Amino acid sequence: MTPNGRQSAIVIGGGPAGLTAAYRLLQGGVRTALVSPSSMPGRQVRRTEDPAPPILGCHHATWALLQSLDIRRDPFLFAESSLEFLLADGRLARYPKTRFPTPLQQLLTIGRCAGLSRGERWKLLSWLEQLWEGSLDLPADLEHRTARHWLESLEYSRRTTESVWAPLAGWLTGNDLDQLSADAFVTAVKPFFLSGGANSRVWVWRGPSERLLAQPMADRLIKSGATLSAETEAVRFEFQDDRMIGVRLRDGTVLHADWYVSAVPALQLTPLLPERWLTRYAYFQHIAELTTIPCATVHVRTTTPTSARQILLGSGPFRWVSCMPSQEDGHFSGRLAMSPDSGSTDVTQEASTLLRALRLLAVGDRLTEFRHREAPAVLSLSPGTKVRRPIQRSPIRNLLLAGAWTDTGWPANLESAIVSGERCAEVILQLKERPH
Repeated sequence: MTPNGRQSAIVIGGGPAGLTAAYRLLQGGVRTALVSPSSMPGRQVRRTEDPAPPILGCHHATWALLQSLDIRRDPFLFAESSLEFLLADGRLARYPKTRFPTPLQQLLTIGRCAGLSRGERWKLLSWLEQLWEGSLDLPADLEHRTARHWLESLEYSRRTTESVWAPLAGWLTGNDLDQLSADAFVTAVKPFFLSGGANSRVWVWRGPSERLLAQPMADRLIKSGATLSAETEAVRFEFQDDRMIGVRLRDGTVLHADWYVSAVPALQLTPLLPERWLTRYAYFQHIAELTTIPCATVHVRTTTPTSARQILLGSGPFRWVSCMPSQEDGHFSGRLAMSPDSGSTDVTQEASTLLRALRLLAVGDRLTEFRHREAPAVLSLSPGTKVRRPIQRSPIRNLLLAGAWTDTGWPANLESAIVSGERCAEVILQLKERPH
């Protein structure tokens, strides 16, 4: 990028984090180039035909970004989804909805949630009230304990743990209670219990997934004069002392800018870094220690009508079912998340059996579409991971890191990716007038 008096930045990675950083930098007057290995930025994260992930009311950065793209929470664009738990006895317990502020919404949601026994509901409400009033502090060692161990110390029954807390943890974080740190679990569920009722509502995008963020943001970048290098892969960061001086691409081209934002997955970042940085800085060493959890999903369609629903499962080969009525005919279109250790031998049959039990597949009907594929791996949030998730500002003066896996205060989800991109842009915009 040739200088013309304005600061310049190169964003490496075309997922939600990279798109957000590039978009905000352009809004702030920074000349920006986006390097993406995909022909269409955002598509390497989620296939075009796949449904978009649900967005919670508490995902404020995501909603703010959508609003800036003129995408409103309109009923023609988004369907409000119920949140349900499949209990051990086969009953479905729906999490109640309210629009009241905290703590009243706790009483009217948790207090009426049939997924918890009456005694456990009031025990949880009492505990939350003490947290709200400041008379009780969370234990200091939550990051060093698993979520299951901590829940057991609170004397929740095994039935409630398996029917409510375990599937909720899997849905929000992609981690099992046995591997998830108690701190990450509390951080993930707080928006449901310690905020207003609107924050715990669930919304599902009605249209093709690429029209939610990838396509609108790519269009805005092009119109704003960004340089988009699609189907281009970075292979090495060029450096001088403790400063980046370029990004070398696979074809041998080297791109230069004042600032660099790496928005690639953690496992793809470390091969790009100079060996000197990996050995010198604990910041980069910690990144190399992050681990992921393999995921697989099943995408289905049936002719059975349904509303938008998120059904969390406590047992079996599937973790949760995300339901969305088809725009064309109202039939069921959805996604089932596979458990990493499901050991399934006939996924089609097991999916059909589950959907019939949930009355999402009528007796005698068959799945009209079935796709089983590997999904992007999820960041493991096991005890000790919190200190390994890097902040966005690296020890290299002009290099920042974006991605759902960085330290944002969220699990590695869409909100985390967008927050990380926003923070990278904020750092550059605040410092762009200062000499390096």
